[in-house]
Amino acid sequence: MKSRMRKDRYPECAGKEIFEIKPVILGGNPTDPNNKVILDRQQHIQAVRYWNEVVRSLRTRSGG
Repeated sequence: MKSRMRKDRYPECAGKEIFEIKPVILGGNPTDPNNKVILDRQQHIQAVRYWNEVVRSLRTRSGG
């Protein structure tokens, strides 16, 4: 349902992902439109890999 509502409201996002520039887990605002970017699939994969590595690194450094 969520993806259908998004496609209806934002047709330019069809086949793309709305991605948070700064993840919520790192203090990003989940509702701020300035914290959103539209990415194609390949860009989304790269962004997810990047942020997963950042979070993994921070957890390793903090011992958790």
